[in-house]
Amino acid sequence: MRRQYLRSIVVGGVLILSGALLVGGVAAQQAATTHTIFMNVVEYKGSTTTEKLAPPSINPSTLSQGYVYKGPGEADKTAPQQWEIDSYAFAPGFVTVPQGDMVAVRVFVVNGDKHDVSVLAPDGQVAAPTATWTRGGEYPVSLKAEKVGTYKLSCAIHGPSMTANILVLPH
Repeated sequence: MRRQYLRSIVVGGVLILSGALLVGGVAAQQAATTHTIFMNVVEYKGSTTTEKLAPPSINPSTLSQGYVYKGPGEADKTAPQQWEIDSYAFAPGFVTVPQGDMVAVRVFVVNGDKHDVSVLAPDGQVAAPTATWTRGGEYPVSLKAEKVGTYKLSCAIHGPSMTANILVLPH
């Protein structure tokens, strides 16, 4: 009888401890972490002359609104052989976060007078509505990474090249 009583106390204690550990483990899995990501809006520029390198055969600005091309004679009126190319981008342009976590992106606009930026979830739904960002400002974007896949932070003016990808990985 005494042995049975001790056994039931031990089994009960083990069950209570197991339940507490299980609840604690579930609570730990449910606690979302906030990832603060700092990005910049930058403009990459390159120039050369026709003596060093022939200009592109296709105008890059026809490939993406984010590309700017100034051909020979346009880039610098005093140097008719010079040509230039620019491209707008988010830097970094790719980050990963675990599913269920919060993402706080802080974007500082270094280049470009105006950017119309939005965030689309992996299913194409709007995760952050379009907002206009201007040079010299820092803009916050927050979202919960609920869906596995790629969230796209995009500029409507300079896309598709001006896109940052936030890849959400499953637990």
